[in-house]
Amino acid sequence: MKILSLLFITVNLLLATINLKMQNTPIFDVTETTAKINIANLTIGQSGAIIKNIDENSVILAQATVIESNTNNSTIEFSSRPLLEQEALPTSKLIPEDNNIFILNHLYNTSLLIVPNKKAKQSVQKLFPFQNFLDEDFFASYLKLNNIPVPMRDDISKFALKQQMGTIFVVVQNNLFIVDSISFKVLDTVLIDNDDKSTNLPFLTRIEDIEISMFDFGEEKIEDYNLHYLRLLEIIK
Repeated sequence: MKILSLLFITVNLLLATINLKMQNTPIFDVTETTAKINIANLTIGQSGAIIKNIDENSVILAQATVIESNTNNSTIEFSSRPLLEQEALPTSKLIPEDNNIFILNHLYNTSLLIVPNKKAKQSVQKLFPFQNFLDEDFFASYLKLNNIPVPMRDDISKFALKQQMGTIFVVVQNNLFIVDSISFKVLDTVLIDNDDKSTNLPFLTRIEDIEISMFDFGEEKIEDYNLHYLRLLEIIK
């Protein structure tokens, strides 16, 4: 635990430094997999949606994440993941082209909140009063329905995609990690008020008895909340 304590001292920030608000900007220099935008100094892993305006309507063409950024502009890479995990919805065959619009931080105002205890949840909600947090019991119900007692990166991303959530807020001890739901990159780390060291597994939820399927041979439970999510976020190996 001493190693974890030292880690937290080095990564703590008093306030969120990343701007989570949506910004619209045209794309240019479009290739088959990338495009550029005239927004500088972005965080690698930030994501958004590319739209095409047709008459009075807008069509989402693709999702994209920031892969390079400097003091002049940024490069985004188109995501190969489906826009929505909804098979009933039609998909467009249109592809991104110059002057389409990139909506940076698309859906960032809606988040999944993963916390170890009530004190952590209250602290995050106090720091981000205008953030729309989906009730964690919805995610726990999804895990129980799919026999997933140990949520992994892909499980969290798939759920976020289904619920159209752009960010995941994960608390480990007194650190809040703000994570992009598409790239799963940690965008920012914020120090929160949390003197409660207790942990609930797999996270704070009223849903109980999330068990593995009898036909599955995966992990049956999380042994240590802090270690699990630090490894999931690749803060530690």
